[in-house]
Amino acid sequence: MKKLFTIFFILFLCTTFYAEPNYSFFNEKWNVVHLKKSTIRNCLEISRNGGRWMLELPTIEEVKNYDFDENDIKENKDGFELHFNWGGGNYIHHDIFFFKEFDDEPCLYKTESNWTENSWDKLNDWDLKVIENSETSEINPPVKISRLGIKKILSLLGSGYDSLPKITCLDSDYDQPIKDKTMHIEVSYDWGEGKRIHHLEYVYGENPHGMFGLAERFEPADLGIERKHFDLVDLNFDGFDDILIFAGYTMNGSQPYYDAYLWNQRTDRFELNPPYWKEICRTYVKCNEIDRLLYSSYNTTRGLIIYYIYEYDEAGEKYITSEKLYYNYELDLYSENEKYSAWYTEWDLNDTDIVPYEKLPKYWKRAINFKGWDF
Repeated sequence: MKKLFTIFFILFLCTTFYAEPNYSFFNEKWNVVHLKKSTIRNCLEISRNGGRWMLELPTIEEVKNYDFDENDIKENKDGFELHFNWGGGNYIHHDIFFFKEFDDEPCLYKTESNWTENSWDKLNDWDLKVIENSETSEINPPVKISRLGIKKILSLLGSGYDSLPKITCLDSDYDQPIKDKTMHIEVSYDWGEGKRIHHLEYVYGENPHGMFGLAERFEPADLGIERKHFDLVDLNFDGFDDILIFAGYTMNGSQPYYDAYLWNQRTDRFELNPPYWKEICRTYVKCNEIDRLLYSSYNTTRGLIIYYIYEYDEAGEKYITSEKLYYNYELDLYSENEKYSAWYTEWDLNDTDIVPYEKLPKYWKRAINFKGWDF
């Protein structure tokens, strides 16, 4: 019995101290151009249990004296942490980003900022007096790693979380049955008591192209709008939250329709339904932030559903339709061939461009099955 206990104890120690890590990390260096100058950007690949996420890191031109080292990322009991050592001159910084998984994706839930303030004496030598500072910020709600773009990382460094815009709604009927057709949204920076950037008034059915004018004849409850609600999601993959709003249903009352306020970095303002948002199919919208793709679909109600996959062109500030799929739900068959885009076109069952769901490419299966918003 004593021998058996010894064996179990040794196995326990081996399991405890030699267990395989939960995450694997791989860093790839990319040549990029920053301010017309060629430089190196580290792109970190994080893997776990079949999941894979990419995180681009700042360059030395973007963050003073920063360069990623393999020891800067490590696992902890909750997930993993990413260290940033940067700065120079009077200020030296050491920031730590803490990640753990929510809904099967690593999310940034806490930052710790440490910095030292140095000074020079009259002989131009370092003063021996060093002021040390430390501050911890809880990130609420946590930021998905797929939404942690370079610009957001830059905002978070140096205890910068409070400089990111905060979006709130103080309406008494928010997430409750709607009492009126206006949702009041406050956008502010969380400095001290909070500095308001601007106030948004989203009017159901009266905004450009919203509800197709149905709100003039019906109450929100009649249109299927059960409650005031918005979700924060990076719709154009620039690292900043956008505001996605369930506006109601299309004219036939069967398809959910979405409006959006998109963050404009140049003006520090949200813009309601900018031109590039109006140009896409805005029914059944779903956002794949990990692969930086937008999905949507439209039911023609004549036996045909059209599926779309969009990429966002940052330079052109517009969405590009990368893929389009036609589904004949009377035949339960799919085709990417444009000739089947019209509902009245007869489908040739001998055409090799027509396939069942099982033979669809993986990217279409992912798009069709991707989870949308439960408003």
